[in-house]
Amino acid sequence: MAVGASLLSLVLLAAPSKAAPAAPRARASKPAATSASPTPEPSPSPSPAKGPVILFLIDNSASLPPLDPQEKRVEALEKIFTFLRGQPYRLVLFGGRHEIFVDDPSHYNNKGLWTDFYFAFDKAKELAAEYPKGTDFRMVLITDAIPDPASADWADMEVPAGADLKAYMVERTVSLIREMNMPLYVILVGEPATETTPSSRKNPERAPGLILDMVQAANGKKATAFAQSMSSFFTDDGVLLKKFVFRVEPQEGLKRIQPIVQRITAPARAGVEVQFLSALVLPLALFLALLLGILVRTFPGPGDVEVVELDLNTPMHVAADRLHKVEGGWSAQGLSLVGDAKDASATLNYQAPTLDLTGSGLDTSGLDTLVAWLLPLPLDELRRAFDDIATKGTKEEKIFALNLDYMAKNLDRKEAERILTMPVSARRHIGPMDFLRAKAHLLSDEELRKELLDPRVQMIGYGKDAVRKELEPGHAVRIGPYVFLVQDVAKGGRRAVRLVLHYDRIPSLLGLKTWLPDRFQQVFRFRRSSQRIVS
Repeated sequence: MAVGASLLSLVLLAAPSKAAPAAPRARASKPAATSASPTPEPSPSPSPAKGPVILFLIDNSASLPPLDPQEKRVEALEKIFTFLRGQPYRLVLFGGRHEIFVDDPSHYNNKGLWTDFYFAFDKAKELAAEYPKGTDFRMVLITDAIPDPASADWADMEVPAGADLKAYMVERTVSLIREMNMPLYVILVGEPATETTPSSRKNPERAPGLILDMVQAANGKKATAFAQSMSSFFTDDGVLLKKFVFRVEPQEGLKRIQPIVQRITAPARAGVEVQFLSALVLPLALFLALLLGILVRTFPGPGDVEVVELDLNTPMHVAADRLHKVEGGWSAQGLSLVGDAKDASATLNYQAPTLDLTGSGLDTSGLDTLVAWLLPLPLDELRRAFDDIATKGTKEEKIFALNLDYMAKNLDRKEAERILTMPVSARRHIGPMDFLRAKAHLLSDEELRKELLDPRVQMIGYGKDAVRKELEPGHAVRIGPYVFLVQDVAKGGRRAVRLVLHYDRIPSLLGLKTWLPDRFQQVFRFRRSSQRIVS
């Protein structure tokens, strides 16, 4: 979770290393009082602010170097606030628990005897509570990252017996920052001392583990090592790839601090993400897409259709996922024709219904001559017979034909269908005139005529999903591992009829063919047409 020192432009000015390395700090003889004299004009007002409120937490311990070698400490601190260009801010100068000053730059003297991050963030939390709910905050910590809590400050803080105070303070600080849920930016001054935290042991040349733990607690996944490295590489501050830790060498001073402060306080831009995508991800993605598209060009996908061309009364055996020729090459996916039913996943047959309209099975004894003539005629001849009667028939024949036509047109469709589809063996109970009326009804009911007499595509499925069914538009049908929707059964093409099967469910890795848009998949496979003629 560490971020490389070479990638982390950490902020502030430099100075000598931590004072008196061999001896511990002396405890303050007299605790400093907390002040609230706002100079120069911080923003303590809890009224809604334009833009985020910046909470500066500035290390005031003796070890922190001056902010600029050319400026006095207070003047340098006040110049930092001018970089905000009117942005609302608050100031917390901190050392130990009793070395905290709010909104008063005049106390910036780097004479604090302790460095306790917990009480600094606790004070920042207290300040944030003064503002209306929903106020946007950004915390900026300026420090040398060397924790040094005073045992007396923690006497009433329920420190576990035998616990290492520094480690306990770090743990409480990280927990508090996570609870505050505010973005945290850290400006590191100079080279931090080597720490013994897990992060620093793994990466001794990177930013100290405490700082990384703090920024990750505040900013979550946006503060991962990868995001920090990418943001540093592109020298930009994006929306997802943001930079949270900066380093300033001792000699750089305010010239280095100014752009850092302005970068922290500026609105997030997607520039780093755009650069990252355009420079690294996009070219690689395009290359992989091109390669993968070529490899899967012949694969079926949602939006594709298989077209099976059928002749009347000629069975066609189809198999799934057999090597076969397709437009533009060969494919081992989808449907293909095979020569024998034993090798097939299904058999398709285009055949006319075996509906008898000749009156077979009826009791025709004693029939009138005219009825006996009309009853066995095919439908087209029956229509011509009515036309002949209308022009050449006798008066009685014309009256009979008119009555029969009137009664046929007014016959209920379901009743006509029931009579005509009754098995031949059960027709003895139907009167010949009733059958003739039902048959004549088809002359004026084109929809029922197609339903009863037009050829149908029948399918026989084999294997564990064995089924026998008639295929009509809108029906779902499984052939092998694929589920199709019958899109159309229409005359035309190279044979009598075209059966158009639309892919509905297709096995795929991670279900990609289910949730990726159909049009995208077609373009991705570099195919001009979604049709695949089964051959």
